[in-house]
Amino acid sequence: MFRLVRKCFTACLLLAGLSLVPEKGYAEYDDPTTVTVLTSFPAAFFEPYQEAFAARHPEYRLRILNKKTTTALFHILERPNDPVDVFWASASDAFEVLKANGRLAPVTPPRKDIPQVVRNHPLNDPDGRYVGFALSGYGILWNEDYLAERRLPLPQGWEDLKRPAYRGHLGISAPSRSGTTHLMVETVLQVQGWEKGWATWNEIGGNLATVTARSYGVADGVARKRFGIGITIDFLSRSQGPEAERLAFVYPRDNVFIPANVAIVEEAPNRPGAEAFIAFLLSDEGQAMLARPEIMRLPVLPQLYVQDDPSFPNPYRITERDMDDRFMFDAKLSGLRYELVNILFDELITFRLDDLKRIWGLIHRGEAILRDYPDETARDLLRQARATIIEVPVTAADSSDADFNAGLRRMPRGVPTGERQRQLEEEWRLFIRDRHEKALDLASRAMERLAELAAERLP
Repeated sequence: MFRLVRKCFTACLLLAGLSLVPEKGYAEYDDPTTVTVLTSFPAAFFEPYQEAFAARHPEYRLRILNKKTTTALFHILERPNDPVDVFWASASDAFEVLKANGRLAPVTPPRKDIPQVVRNHPLNDPDGRYVGFALSGYGILWNEDYLAERRLPLPQGWEDLKRPAYRGHLGISAPSRSGTTHLMVETVLQVQGWEKGWATWNEIGGNLATVTARSYGVADGVARKRFGIGITIDFLSRSQGPEAERLAFVYPRDNVFIPANVAIVEEAPNRPGAEAFIAFLLSDEGQAMLARPEIMRLPVLPQLYVQDDPSFPNPYRITERDMDDRFMFDAKLSGLRYELVNILFDELITFRLDDLKRIWGLIHRGEAILRDYPDETARDLLRQARATIIEVPVTAADSSDADFNAGLRRMPRGVPTGERQRQLEEEWRLFIRDRHEKALDLASRAMERLAELAAERLP
């Protein structure tokens, strides 16, 4: 999986501006003092750990490679000449991708006083290939001033974001560029089911103001009132400085607290150093550092939750509602179709924003008019338009089939895909284009019908 013909791959990397030369000399990989950590966390997050680890372990030096999750996966899977000791990131399904490809070494959790499960999700990989060091919840962030100024209702769950009132007021990052967004997209797909989940994301897409390049841009956009509501991770809502005072965040009912993880790469040149780094992350000092304003993550160490703090909810506190929530996030399924979901989200939503806004705008306006002026012909046309636009070019059965997903990859810009994937993507684009054209025609005919009826009612 994910292997390219070496000769073509080399040429493609050169075209894409990627270097086959390691960022440091080869001799550094034989240096027992260097620990190479590949992470998607921002500098404000990893630099305090880099400094603290150096103070605790002067015998080691951390070499940090900072890449977004999808690029980090590409690095580990396709750049063996630039070896990595540790992979450190939020998205658990990214670790599943690496595990499925045999790229993660066995790792033993360094302490026994941390629970194995939080709410309904394992803290550590049951197969022993990665461990959780922090927790995050996913949900909806909004700017209170923005919503008040526009008299918009407060959202409480994923379904709320489909409301016509939120048209042009939402922001999200693409899951192909953000591991945390991928988890949110996948959570809805698992909670609601493949077809209904995609229908939800499709209709939310019609309300989007933008798809940001990285997940950090969502919280920043909400804080700066570029848009009013963001679909994001909880800690980003607490990391906006003084502007955070006017921000509010809600965990939807179907939210899960998912661990941010750390793992040792199979080809790690410095396994002892990698183990020391993981042990530090899970030490009392490393866990306490998560509360710093520049980091703002939830620790996995239960004893750090000593008092109620609305800015740091206790994921170990079980309520009656939590007991009724039977949803169990399936990280293996998420990892299996990781690339498929990324590709489909871009094809269905990221690259189709203008079409989605236009079509859903017509559907929503038509449905609003029907409430005051009922008409079966227009109602039937709008129903058909809604049913048409939410169709997905991949079945639920194929989405969970290992053979179907084998070899799919959201490639970096400039690097071509394989022939099978190229054909599939072309089929999907034609499918989506056809459905959009039909949905637009149906919605337009419904609006024409309603306009004719309105004209007939004029005195």
